[in-house]
Amino acid sequence: MLPHIQDITPSDAIRSLLPHPNGTYIVRRSTSNDEIIEKIDYKRNSEVEPSTFTSPSLILSVRVDETVYKNHVRHYGLCSTDPNILEDILKKYKQKQCSPKIRPFTPLKKELVVPPNDVEWRIDQKHIHDIDFGRLINPGQHNSGISSAIWKCRDQHDIQVFIKRFKKEQSHFNQELSLLKGLCYPLIITCYGQYSDKDYSYLVFENGGESLESRCRRKQLSATNNWKFIANVGFQVASAMIYLREKNIVHRDLTAGNVLINSHNHVRIADFGHAFKKEEGTNTLERATTTNGEKFQYRFLPPECLPGSKRKEPNELTTITSENICAKFTNKSDVWSFGIVIIQLMLPNPSKPYPLIEDDTDIPKYIKSDAKIHPQPDECPENMYAVLRLCWDYDAKDRISFDEIRERMLKLEAVYL
Repeated sequence: MLPHIQDITPSDAIRSLLPHPNGTYIVRRSTSNDEIIEKIDYKRNSEVEPSTFTSPSLILSVRVDETVYKNHVRHYGLCSTDPNILEDILKKYKQKQCSPKIRPFTPLKKELVVPPNDVEWRIDQKHIHDIDFGRLINPGQHNSGISSAIWKCRDQHDIQVFIKRFKKEQSHFNQELSLLKGLCYPLIITCYGQYSDKDYSYLVFENGGESLESRCRRKQLSATNNWKFIANVGFQVASAMIYLREKNIVHRDLTAGNVLINSHNHVRIADFGHAFKKEEGTNTLERATTTNGEKFQYRFLPPECLPGSKRKEPNELTTITSENICAKFTNKSDVWSFGIVIIQLMLPNPSKPYPLIEDDTDIPKYIKSDAKIHPQPDECPENMYAVLRLCWDYDAKDRISFDEIRERMLKLEAVYL
């Protein structure tokens, strides 16, 4: 029987396959998102040879055992669009498991056809259990609390999830859901869907582990292993930020508190409440900040995104309005924040970069007017701090790119043996 070739996104495939048994699969057309992942991921060693993914026009998405693989769903490029040949390809799918470099492929059991009207990503609330919003994380600026929970599925074992709650009148719910629907990358938090009641709307996310901030200053590690850990985290975060850049998304709130890390030290970028997508001909900055800019954390912002006056140039002193601040958020402002995230991993109090500056309102003068950067923490290797200095060039256009950061972190990880 010929498979259905479906026009759905990778994130929609994951969400749809999640509650189904292992071996459930979808054949779908390739999207630009698949091409971005291929370009980013296969610069490094992979279980699947890059040639397998050479511009595939079709993708096979399979529900797999997450205790064996890193994710709930695996995606494989198919080398033919001919329906007659495609059936043979699926039959030969399991033959790839004979390669010693590749873990056994999950046997295909049942094809899933996603209903064409399934666009709201709704999850039945009765399947979400063990929620307690008073137990975990304090409410954020755009939500009313976050809780761990269990998603009980009839045909699959229980799935650990996080629930993010929004008051009904908050517009950020729809904005964040719309953005998350288009994201599908192993180092980005996955949104599984949403539901609502009379008072709140809820987003359901994968359980990506604990906050990276909780892993700062890991005293149980030797010095060498600690720097290797930091370099590896830097490599992963940079890879995730490359993906967001390719999707024209600026995060604007990159902190260790908004990065999750699991027991295997795999990270996920989370909290897209401040993020925006740069689109041609639209106002991408409509929800950038309040007039006083207090929604943003000054300690993570570059000079161009802080209120106040620029550093003094000959015959120039420019006061920046909040409207101008909004326009300065770019991928290079995320680069600056990345440098501060790495610094957080070295501080006794990771929630307070620039520890000698007590008042947050003094940060803009230190960074913007005085053109100073974060001091080098004790014991921070010079080769690591050299990379961070490149993240903090005063002029955004002169800052290092996430591609360069990724390569440098990979090299540092090899140095710290």
